[in-house]
Amino acid sequence: MRNRGFTLLEVLVVLALLAVLLSLAAPSFIGLRQKHQMQSQAEQLQASLLLARSEALRRQQRVTLCVRESSTGEGPHCASAGTWAQGWVVFVDGNDNGRREASETVLQLHNALPGFLTLQGNATVDSYISYGPQGRSQSTSGAFQAGTLTLCGAGQAHVWRVVINAVGKPRLEKAERQDSAKC
Repeated sequence: MRNRGFTLLEVLVVLALLAVLLSLAAPSFIGLRQKHQMQSQAEQLQASLLLARSEALRRQQRVTLCVRESSTGEGPHCASAGTWAQGWVVFVDGNDNGRREASETVLQLHNALPGFLTLQGNATVDSYISYGPQGRSQSTSGAFQAGTLTLCGAGQAHVWRVVINAVGKPRLEKAERQDSAKC
């Protein structure tokens, strides 16, 4: 009677072949993972904007998102310089100045984005986005605030844009990456 099975040598050869195949496939999985992380971050930013807008309507007072200060200090604060990739803070802006004071309620914190991502706003939304009591986006001077935040990923063929229209409604759009200078 003969035993059926595999020899140790056969098993080792199969395992070696599997290891080679997996090492060849791993880089494509990294790109796919980064693509999905990028989309997820864009959706999270849009969700934060929708939260700020709905809270401004519900509370009947200004709610602001600002670029989060990267240094650790007492509580989350708005950065005086930097980009949205540092993360953001959503807070009730009781004094309508677009900057978080220690007494103002924090509604949401978002940590810094993964290192391969950049997120920048154009001139009107480069450091904060604010919603007034009517749910409209408005600057601290009271003017309407519309703009675009662009999310780029290293090695990615597309960018995600969060476009805020004149009444403050944010929308997501995926676009071909054409100008790397904007990223």
